Amino acid sequence: MKKLYLIALMLLPVLVARPAYAALGLPENTAKLGYAMGTAYVSVDDPAGNTAKEWTLLPLTLIHTDWLIGDIRYWSELFYYKAVLDPTASKVGQNMEQYGFRISLQKNLRVTRLWVPWFGVGIGASQVIYTTRHTIDSDGFLLAAYSDREQTSVTLLLNIVSEWPLARNWDIGVKLEQAIPIDGDINESSALIMLLYRY
Repeated sequence: MKKLYLIALMLLPVLVARPAYAALGLPENTAKLGYAMGTAYVSVDDPAGNTAKEWTLLPLTLIHTDWLIGDIRYWSELFYYKAVLDPTASKVGQNMEQYGFRISLQKNLRVTRLWVPWFGVGIGASQVIYTTRHTIDSDGFLLAAYSDREQTSVTLLLNIVSEWPLARNWDIGVKLEQAIPIDGDINESSALIMLLYRY
């Protein structure tokens, strides 16, 4: 938990800083707030053995993004979700609950004449609680039970974001992201649909 707070404090100046856009010749209203939901394909490298890979709903992701300079911006998120990983004889089943934040630097790159997405790399930090850790036999009877555990997880993020105008000051968007564990046990591939408000 201390690691999570330390990373949050280090990143706080980036989240609250607003560059002098007018002096750089950039639009003044470049900040966006948003809400997203989606799905993730999740697995855990559990100390007692690997888990199955499962799809889970991502119900709550809050977004803030703003340009830094030129065609580079930061993208930050607060998120929360739960996942149920089913047990087998060789896979450790468990309930997983995760909350945390992510921040990326993204660069606007033209792929085609009509498609100019943002490509990003970043870091995520979260607190993860694992409960009901167990394995079962082929008949569904309990083979082994393991104690609950809690972990601070740090991940490397690779993402791509596309956005389209919806109405005045409103955009819709899609984000695809791969989270690679640095200090933690979660592997995650995710897709989000977003509603963003520019202010």
